[in-house]
Amino acid sequence: MQKVLVFSDSHGRTGYITRILDKESDCKTVFFLGDGINDVETVMPYYSDRNFVVVKGNCDSFSSAELYAYKHIDGVTFMSCHGDALSVRYTLRDLFNKAHSVRANVALYGHTHIRNSAFDSYSGVCAVNPGALCDGCYCVIEIEKGKYEIISKQV
Repeated sequence: MQKVLVFSDSHGRTGYITRILDKESDCKTVFFLGDGINDVETVMPYYSDRNFVVVKGNCDSFSSAELYAYKHIDGVTFMSCHGDALSVRYTLRDLFNKAHSVRANVALYGHTHIRNSAFDSYSGVCAVNPGALCDGCYCVIEIEKGKYEIISKQV
């Protein structure tokens, strides 16, 4: 079984990032979903044993990071984004469609600061928002042979 760490919207809470990276040391893949890219880049050199997948958010306009990233882990394909470009504050339809178009099983997003997971039976995509790390929210996803479980956590 593999575990991945997912968080978004750190907004200056670098201490929270180091706390969850230390606590979730068995998560070797880390998804950061934007809005605080400087926070993540500050701590990344201290966690060289981790594979960071980083996308920029609407508050990271200065960053050269991509808007979308894709990662395949043990039979599950992840699409990660901040979500503002897909209007996730109003609907998840564009997020589901984008993830489906790239054959992702799971669409990770942030932006709203609201923890959420939803499954779209039409596209077959599960959308996951870990909530905002600045509010103490993140999640871990356990993956094994194409199956996954989302576990919501607090700092």
